[in-house]
Order: sequence, then structure tokens, then C-alpha cells
Amino acid sequence: MMPLVRTKLQPPEALPFLLARPRLHERLRLALHRRLVLIAAPAGYGKTSLLAEWLVEARKEWPYIAWVSLDSTDNDIRRMLAYLLAALHHLPDKRRDRLQAFINEDSEIDVEQWCAELLNNLAETASPTIIALDNYHLITDSHIHHMITFLVDHLPPLCHLIILSRSDPPFPLARWRARGYLAELRSFDLAFNPEETATFLLEIMELPLNREQIVTLLESTEGWPAGLQLAALALRDRINRGEVIDDPIPSNRYVADYLFEDVFNQLPAHIQQFLLQTSILDRLCGALCDAVLGVNDYAVGGQSTQSYSQSILAELERNNLFLFPLDTERIWYRYHRLFADVLRERLVVGCSPEQVATLHRRAGVWYAAHGMLVQAVHHALQAHAIDDIVAMLEPNGLAIVSQVSEETLRQWLPAIPEEAFEEHPRIALLRAWLATTNYQAEEASHWIAVAERALADVASGTATPIGLIANLRGELNAVRLRLAILQDNIAQALSEGKQALNWLHSDYQSLRMRVANDLGYVYLAQGQLSQAEQAFKEAMINGLNAGLPYVSAMASSDYAYTLMLRGAFSTAIHACRDTLEQIMRRYRHQTVPGIGLALLGLTELYHIRHEFAGALPALAEAESSIKSGQITGYLCLLMVMARVARTRGDLTGALRVIRQTRFLAQQRQVHWVLAVLDGLEGQILLEQGDITAARQLLTKSVSVAQEFYYLPTAIFYAREHITRAQYEWRLAQGTANGDVQALRELATELRELSGRALWQTLLPFDAALLRGLALAAAGEDATEPIMSALELAAGERIVAPFSQAGEPLRRILSQLANRQQLSSFGEYIFSLFENDDLSSMVIPTSPTSNDLSEPLSQREIEVLRLMAEGRSNHEIAAKLIIAVSTVKSHINNIFSKLGVASRTQAVARGRRLGLIP
Repeated sequence: MMPLVRTKLQPPEALPFLLARPRLHERLRLALHRRLVLIAAPAGYGKTSLLAEWLVEARKEWPYIAWVSLDSTDNDIRRMLAYLLAALHHLPDKRRDRLQAFINEDSEIDVEQWCAELLNNLAETASPTIIALDNYHLITDSHIHHMITFLVDHLPPLCHLIILSRSDPPFPLARWRARGYLAELRSFDLAFNPEETATFLLEIMELPLNREQIVTLLESTEGWPAGLQLAALALRDRINRGEVIDDPIPSNRYVADYLFEDVFNQLPAHIQQFLLQTSILDRLCGALCDAVLGVNDYAVGGQSTQSYSQSILAELERNNLFLFPLDTERIWYRYHRLFADVLRERLVVGCSPEQVATLHRRAGVWYAAHGMLVQAVHHALQAHAIDDIVAMLEPNGLAIVSQVSEETLRQWLPAIPEEAFEEHPRIALLRAWLATTNYQAEEASHWIAVAERALADVASGTATPIGLIANLRGELNAVRLRLAILQDNIAQALSEGKQALNWLHSDYQSLRMRVANDLGYVYLAQGQLSQAEQAFKEAMINGLNAGLPYVSAMASSDYAYTLMLRGAFSTAIHACRDTLEQIMRRYRHQTVPGIGLALLGLTELYHIRHEFAGALPALAEAESSIKSGQITGYLCLLMVMARVARTRGDLTGALRVIRQTRFLAQQRQVHWVLAVLDGLEGQILLEQGDITAARQLLTKSVSVAQEFYYLPTAIFYAREHITRAQYEWRLAQGTANGDVQALRELATELRELSGRALWQTLLPFDAALLRGLALAAAGEDATEPIMSALELAAGERIVAPFSQAGEPLRRILSQLANRQQLSSFGEYIFSLFENDDLSSMVIPTSPTSNDLSEPLSQREIEVLRLMAEGRSNHEIAAKLIIAVSTVKSHINNIFSKLGVASRTQAVARGRRLGLIP
């Protein structure tokens, strides 16, 4: 037998850039209550470094540590036993000699007898002993696996085995788990958490990164320690070369070198091919991979038939090859992001464009056959398979808009050549619909004309079914309806909507509901609130019943807006919130287009009443639901953020968001947003006393806004920043100039508005409030209109318009209070001015957060909301980019403030108090 390499019997020295990981040290300490500790993870997860560092401090409690660093030459039972014995240097010499004699015998060694002798010696010495075997994935000898199994089954107290491996050894792990013999640390345990990532990059590597860059690195590497170190080294090189670090994501060159040298090149050829060809997929399952590879089912062991790819995926998971399961049934998987990026890069280098396109086309065909349209079109686009894309979109027609986002359509449709639209009316109608969504009337008109020509050609064909022609005509009317709304042609819109419902088949539920919902806008424009309310309510309810959450989400916002116009704010909140809760409960694992805008509507309703405990979580939920690529939703999100910031007194923050939004709206040429922004900024300038600058913005705002009628109802007060701001400016101008006549004329005009609740004007309490302020500025008695405004707002607890009225309203309320003419609601509004706390106070209901002796902080409300979603402490920490210990501290504070003892009680009480939806 070859001599032993003695350096393999010592743990490696600590590496440079090593990060202390006390949380994992504690896990290891607790794990020694088990016989075997298995640390299994892919390359680069710091298994060896972690254990070597921990053993330094563990020696105080475990003085006898046997370490063996294994390699492929150790696949010999005698050699393995020799290394094991050499590592157990604390055994008395006589006992060691006896065990060595067994190894030296020429006859076949009795492994179980040798193990029994070793175990007896360990038991008799009664010394705390740890046996650590590193790189066990290199061991393939079945005798060695049997030997380890025997040892674990019979280990004496105070003796523990720790195995480090890239793959799961062929041990009876399930049996050991059931018996309590096994403790495990996996890749998700070893991955860096947010706090460790920040410490490593900022303190160990001393890189000048901001929080956003750290989060980007953590997300791109998924906490993979080697990936983070490679990224840090690459960034250090760039800094040394004088580069400015804008994009911190690691270069694939560094990662590729590591992965291919340490992982990929060690794999069998058929596994390498599998990894490369399936790297085009974001999610993998056996059947999909079989389709991409172009293989059929095959016989396993000559007895049963199993998916070839499913068996490979199972093998990859066992071997910890950067593959993560996405479900408990082990059907769907994904690759580590960096691993997938490197594989795709290698695929492009090693294959022709035609070969890569073939893989994508196979994936697209499989997805299409299984009803996964978004994924199917994505891969067809990658394959430049235009005919496939048309074939996928054509049968769905406008029903697609309920399945995918506008940004997705914006990516798909321009890839289709012009001649395809001339031949396929439904594809042309999709482009027209997209144009109406982006408020591009001229663009929509062009594509409607294309669709009309294509429809005429289709209708003239004898082979086209009559039912299809009817639906196509209905789809055409549906798009014309939206265009007519954009052009403020109400009569045309009403006609097109009725024709659409007449043509569309009853089975075409999604589009029929969208048409009915759009007709609701027409009724609104005509001031027919009852008809509009009924249309929106039916779409909201029917959308849920028909399994169309997108329709229901959008309709809930429209329905709530109509209720608000009638002054029924509480009913609006309940309707919107209840519908959204049902959608989120039923479709919690799906992305529902439109839900973000509906959440913005809920935010506005809460915000108008100063119920920030409801508004802020709804706004945060909307932000997570709306992607920056969904331009309408994203712009609306930013506008609501600016509005909330203004109401809370953060005028600087509001202006910053307004300017960010304006830049984006100008880039994308969304002109109605510019009008709203000018109005909102004008209002802020009026608050700051800059009447001249406000006038310039408000004049421009009105001139632009007159071109736009069809605004998202989710932005309930979008027109307030245009219409109301005009009255505010006239009030400020008249007050500054002392123009009593102008102020009286303004008051008279507002009195005529106060009896109506049309969306083109002001809500009654707004009109009455502004009239009172105008009369007071003119030196006249404002008692009647101010009392009227308070009375109109009291029932629904409307606060925002009063809180923004400032010192002029405070003086009026003070006079009314001195005369004891204020209602309880009026006294409450007055108290807000007296307390100088307009941004944070919430009107009491029963019960409310005001019942708390100490209110929850905004961060504690965020933690409570995540608790309500069922998130663990680690998940909350990752979401908020804070330490787990900080999460625990927040939870303890929440328990104390709410007077509860469990998460369930905290969530229940939080909902009763209105802190979370």
C-alpha cells in the first residue's frame, strides 16, 4: 500500500477574505446532538472553510478531532481505514497497533469486524471525538460506503461523524433522519444572507458599494459564496484600473473559469450535453427537457418506462449540481442563475445559431401544446419562428390581453413582419388594442384600418366559419370602442360597445367583460353613475366567477371609483379590498396583470382618509406587483407615491418623484401623465407660495389635459391635480392680489358645482371647502360652506382636502371652535392643525391603531404585513435586506405593542386595527 500523505490529516489553513459566520457555527454546535452531520452543497459554498474555522473554536469542547481530506485515490477500503486510523491519533498505541494489524493482513479484511474493534476502543476511551471526512463525493467504492453506514449505526456517545460532500452519499439518509441520527446543512443554509453579503463586500473586500449594488450582487449570485468572491475580485480589478462601478454583476469570465474547471469538466459527456441544451430553459421538467433534447421515453432496467430527462434531473439534484427544485413533488427545477448564464454562453459558442434556434423552437412547441402561451412565444421569438408566433397568437385573439402584460405584448408584436398583420386581423387588432392602452389614438387608428382590410379578406373566404367572423367583428368593435373613448366620442363609443356585445359569442367571457367595463367609462362620461356602477360591479363579480382575475382586478378599481364619486368611500374600500383579497388568495402563485393598478386605487382611498396604516402597505404591495416595464402602471405608481409624500408633508420627496416621473413620461411620450404632473407640482408650488411658477405649470396642464378624457380610474384624483389645482390657483392669486371681486366670482362658481359629483368637476366637499376659503379670503362669512364641507366629509371621514388647506382653514376653524359651532369631526380636523401632525394621524374608528399605547413604526408594519403572508424570519430578512436578529427584534416589539404572544394573534389583531389589509 502506498504511504499515507500526512498533510491530508490536517484541516486546511484559513483562507484570505474569510468571513466569520457565527450563525452557522451555532448550527454546527447544535448539530452535534446527532451522530452524523452531512454538509452537502455544490462547489464554492464554503463547506471546508466553514468547518475548518469552526473546529478551531470547537477544540475547547471537543479536543479530539480526526480530519481526512479525501481524493479519488482513496477508493480503496484498506487505504481508507489506514487514513481513518492515522487521523485518530489519540487512541492508545496498543489499540492502534491491533487495528493496524487488521489492515496489514494479506487476507481479505473483515470491515465490520474492524469497525466493531474501532467502535469498542472509542467507547472505552470515552473521549469527545469528531471525525471529519472532506470531499466525500470523490468516493465511489461500495465497501467504503458500507463501512461508514456501519459506523453511523453504531457510533458510541461523545463520538460524531461530519461528512462534507458536493453530492449526497449513498447512505440510508431517510432512515437516519427518522431515527434522529442526521443533521444537515445544505446550499440554502450556506448561502450568504443579506447581512453577511454586506459585511463581506464592505469590510472584508473593502469595496465602495452602495446598498443597491450589494442587493444586485446578492440577487445575481443567489448568495453563492464563490460567486460573490469572484465578483468582488473582478470589481477590485476594475477599481484598480480606475473604472467607475455602475454594474456590479460579476463577469462571466471569472465565473465560467471556476465552474468549468471545478464542475463542468468533471462530468460525463452526456450530462454536459444535457446541461448545455437545457440551459435555454428558465424552468425544467422531465417532459419539457425530453422535448428540447428530441428524445423519446426509454426503458429503465428493462422493466419500466421513465422520462430520460427526469432521471437526469434526479441525478443532478442528488449530486448538487446547481439545480434547485421548485416544488415538493420534484417535477419542476431551475438552475442557479450564474450557472445557467455560463452554460448558455458556452452553448452559443459551441453550437451554430440554427442549432440553438432548434432547441428554442422545440421548447416553444412544447409550451404551446401545454397551454403556456407566454413561455411558448418567448422561445418562438428566440428561434425567430414567426409562423409559430402567429399560430400561437391568432386563436386567442384579444383574450390574450387578459393573460399577459402590455409590456410583454410590446415585446412580441414588433417582431412580427408587416405582411403578417395584413393577413391576420386578430394580430392587427392586438396592436391596435396595445396602442389604445398607451393612449396613442393615431397609432390605434392605423392598426384598426389594417385589421379592417384583413377582416374583409378573411370574411370573403368560403372556408372561414361564420362564428369566427362574428367574433372577429366583435373584437373590431371592442377596439373601436376604446379608440372612441380616447377621442372623447361618447356616442360612437356607446354604439361600438353595444355592437361588440351583439357580435361576441357568450363563451368569449373575458372580452365581453372588458367591453362591459369600458362601457362603464362611457356611462361615467354621461354622468350616469348608476349605470356605470352596475357595469363595473358586474365585471368585478363575473370576472372572479369566470376565473378571470385580471378583469376583476381592474373592474374593482373602476367600481370603487364610481362609489367614491357618490361619496361612498367606506363601501369603495371594502369592495376593492375584498375583491383583491379573493384574487390574491386564489391566485397567490400567479402574476395577475392589473392587480397593481387596483392596489393603487385602494391606496388612494385610504390616503384620502389619512389611513396610512392601510395606504402604505397597499402602496408597497402595488410597487411589488407593478414592474417598471409596465409603463402605464409604473407611471401611475410614481404619481401616487408623489401624492402620498405630499400629503405626509414631504414636499421635497414629492417633487423628486414628480421629476423622475416626468422624465420617464417624456421619454415614453405619455402626455396625459405630464398634464397630471404639472397640476400636482403646481399645487405644491402654491403651498410653497410660488404663485407665478404655479400658474405657468397649471396653464400648460389644462391645455394638455383637454386632449385626454380616458384616464385610469385607479388614479382617483388624477383630475384633481388639473381641475382642483385651477381653483386653488385662482384662490391663491385672488388672495395675494386682494382681489375681492375675483374671490366672490370664484365662490359663486364653486357654489354651482357643489351639488354635483361628476368626474369632470369636483367632489361636493371639495367644492364647498374651496368656496368657504374664497369667501374668507374676500372678508365674508365662510361659516355655511365650511360647515357644509365638514358635514359632507364627516360620514366618510375624509381628511386630505382639509389637511392641505393650511393656515386659512385653521383660522376659520378656530373661530368656529370659539363659537362652539364645530361638530365632532370638525373638532378632530381642528385638532390636527393644533397638534401640527397632519401627516401621521389617522381618524379613529373602532377599534384602531390609536387604541395602542405605543403605535407601530412603519418598519414594524412592513414586518407585520410579511408575517401575514406567512413568511419566515429568514424570508422577511431577505425581503427587507436586514439581519434575522433585527427581524426578531421587530417581532418582539410588535408582540409587546399589540399585547399578543404569537404570530397568529399579531396578524389577527393587526387586521382588526386596520394596520394590515
